[in-house]
Amino acid sequence: MMGLWITFEGIGGSGKSTQADFLYEYFKKQSMNVVLTKEPGGTVIGGLLRNILVINLDVKPESLSELFLFEADRHETFKKIVEPNIKEGIITISDRGIDGSIAYQGFGRGLDINMISTLTNLATDNKKPDITILIDIEPEIAEKRIALRDNKTMDKFDLEKVDFQSRVRDGFLYTAEKDPNRVKIVDGTKDVQSLHKDIIQIIDSQIK
Repeated sequence: MMGLWITFEGIGGSGKSTQADFLYEYFKKQSMNVVLTKEPGGTVIGGLLRNILVINLDVKPESLSELFLFEADRHETFKKIVEPNIKEGIITISDRGIDGSIAYQGFGRGLDINMISTLTNLATDNKKPDITILIDIEPEIAEKRIALRDNKTMDKFDLEKVDFQSRVRDGFLYTAEKDPNRVKIVDGTKDVQSLHKDIIQIIDSQIK
């Protein structure tokens, strides 16, 4: 049996990390083999790149450099975590995945979408997740949620203005429209438990 690759996407404040954690725990309770990773930062090299890309506020790469670094992290995650687990029949859940670069560097930063798609395909050997859960939420609501966070849990992208977050959201919705069989949109304004139940229904229906 081949494993599954499930990714969670959405703008900052959408609740994707919480729901990725919930799904991981759900599978564990079902006694299923599952691992949880993230982009960026799922590998040793990824951890170093995460500091550059999202943690260190004093480091500001150029847009193209930012894209290259995200793709490098993605390749490391795919080759060292996702691909081996798929071959072993293990479910891999990733907090962010291949769609982030279209949304953030494409729609957000204005880089060429076709170029981004080419680089992402190279990074993942043309492999896409089996299921992507896109938690959709208005940027204004997300901004209010982020404002309640501890400063230590904020990253560079959380600090971007609402107009940037709106463009990023448009990028995620663009991908969902282009690939509806893979990308499933859920309502990020729902309470945590209701949203978790919606996601479980989607996952179960896709697996069946």
